[in-house]
Amino acid sequence: MKKSTIIILSLLLSVVLIASIFILNRDPSDSVSTNKKVADKNLLVGDWLRTDAGYRILITKVNQDGTLDAQYFNPNPINVGMANWEESYGSLKIIIELRDVNYPGSTYTLNYLPDRDILAGDYYQAVEGLTFYVEFARNN
Repeated sequence: MKKSTIIILSLLLSVVLIASIFILNRDPSDSVSTNKKVADKNLLVGDWLRTDAGYRILITKVNQDGTLDAQYFNPNPINVGMANWEESYGSLKIIIELRDVNYPGSTYTLNYLPDRDILAGDYYQAVEGLTFYVEFARNN
């Protein structure tokens, strides 16, 4: 066999070997999957109690149009101006805006954490202009 043929075959074999190593060692999560995990939006339904105070969010229905049937209590009812939900990459998020005396647009932006069965995220307190991290646990 000619020396040039041996070199070409060696290079070709090296490329095939390196490509095989990359293919066998690639992380399956790096590829685009059509099997996206879809979160069950009905997990948002429930009576949720804030873990640091007596504030409650009551979600009675999750609507297909991205809205929620929700109420807020501190401990008396506070008007809910807007309540929405969204699902993104298998995660659920809710946004609840309060519109009442002393609640001029105060907003909860909470993510549902299924491993802990809680709603966790930020509370924007509009009167003070401050944002706080809060958690709500399901009130059984």
